[in-house]
Amino acid sequence: MGTTQLGLRGRFSYICSLPDRALVCHDLGRGCRLKASRAILRTEFKALNAPMKVLYIAGEVSPFSETTAAAHLVRLIPNAIQESETGDYEVRIMMPRYGVVSERRNRLHEVIRLSGAEITVGEDQDILKVKVASIPGIRLQVYFMDSLLYFKRKGLHKDRKDGKVFEDNPARALFYAQAALSTAHKLGWSPDVIHATGWIAALVPTLARAADGDALFTDTKCVYTPDTVDTKIVLSAKEAKTFGLPSDLAGKTLQQIGMETADAVAYADDFKGGPEGTSLIGEEEEIVARAMELYNSLAEQRELAA
Repeated sequence: MGTTQLGLRGRFSYICSLPDRALVCHDLGRGCRLKASRAILRTEFKALNAPMKVLYIAGEVSPFSETTAAAHLVRLIPNAIQESETGDYEVRIMMPRYGVVSERRNRLHEVIRLSGAEITVGEDQDILKVKVASIPGIRLQVYFMDSLLYFKRKGLHKDRKDGKVFEDNPARALFYAQAALSTAHKLGWSPDVIHATGWIAALVPTLARAADGDALFTDTKCVYTPDTVDTKIVLSAKEAKTFGLPSDLAGKTLQQIGMETADAVAYADDFKGGPEGTSLIGEEEEIVARAMELYNSLAEQRELAA
């Protein structure tokens, strides 16, 4: 029976495995043994020793692009939880480098070690460039996924001049989801929770869930926040087949796909037609508290399932 040295709260000296798969903590301060399940101890040890890792894969982040309520959430919540007194959270943020995001004004610069991945979308390929910039006024950075083929255009989901919706929006969403998860790999950063926001991040839960055998995302839980846009962006049966996505996703909007495949749904605005979820509307302190409660709940589920 092996033992592992620990130093929890300066009191528990070690734990040891028992035949019934429980664990015993030897409390030297009291001279007694406390028995608990592996899941409970895993959760307790994690809370004491390692911050929860939350990866935001966002459609927009304020102030770089802020046409939806979700853009403000992805500035507010990561900053609040990372700066919390408990120090229990570590965050990373990603978003597309749309053509409307000025590289010069926002001081973006390329991260060479993260760039260069070939991302395949159906029969097309493009080289991913990853750029980074700091969010003004706070101690957070955003990793921008850049693509000449998919993001070098003046608009988010439609052209700003003529209002024409981009026909390849589902392909753009797939490129972005793959790019973000690929970048997490290059960072060597395994998130406990992924919070995906917006139509363009709607395929993230599907890809993260489909990554069987991928140690980085094996137990990762996904939250999805839909955004309210002025058009329905639907994944066609042809696109689902071409992209290698499950056929039962065909005919659904990207927001529907995101809500149906995520472990939890959280709302940044009065989105219509979605399932029951966590409201992230209201006073800032309330929003942050609800987000933290949601993340903690999902992390506990992850630990219990491990």
